[in-house]
Amino acid sequence: MKVEFYLDYLCPKCYIQHKVLEDMVAEKKLTETDIVYRSYEMVDHEQFDCSISFTDFIATYKHLPQEEVIAFLHEQQIDITLFPIHNVHKMAHLAKKEGQSFLFNKAVFRAIYEEHRDLSDSDELYLLATHIGLPAQKVEQVLTTDMFSNAVISNKENAQLKGVADLPFLRINEHVKLNGLSDENEIIAAMNRERLADNEHCEGEHCERHRKAS
Repeated sequence: MKVEFYLDYLCPKCYIQHKVLEDMVAEKKLTETDIVYRSYEMVDHEQFDCSISFTDFIATYKHLPQEEVIAFLHEQQIDITLFPIHNVHKMAHLAKKEGQSFLFNKAVFRAIYEEHRDLSDSDELYLLATHIGLPAQKVEQVLTTDMFSNAVISNKENAQLKGVADLPFLRINEHVKLNGLSDENEIIAAMNRERLADNEHCEGEHCERHRKAS
């Protein structure tokens, strides 16, 4: 089962969504390799303004009243400082290439929302990336060049062509779309619908074996 997760690390609901996916992996309802991460920067890095508050940033992007954003962040006990995120997205592509996507994303969300680390600091991002096992030389290259920058940009462009306009966004086996924050039951129901659709469209002996395996 392929679960594509479109995300920005500055989206608090993406942090909550990842916690749901982490629980599903721990409960063996998903594997780490089932989850495919897609970069979706809420604001293009060239237009990023870190002089505003995190609350204003979310309210502006989500087109929500500031009071609603404040209430949500308070309820979820989220209090972070806005910082440029492009290098983190770039590093996520290195993690994907090295087969460490799940660990990297888990570490990034924890660092931002639980440890309140500023990952726009190259030293902080270097420590996080090498700690999970990414090669130091390649980490340094990502931090000092445009390596993977085009990949981050094209991820968002491709997502928009697929109809992704808000975060978090999950796409299951390229067919079932879950827009917004989804709980475990909603994800499992969507996965089951996709499995059922696969069975309904298969034919012959192979299909019977597939149904028994399900």
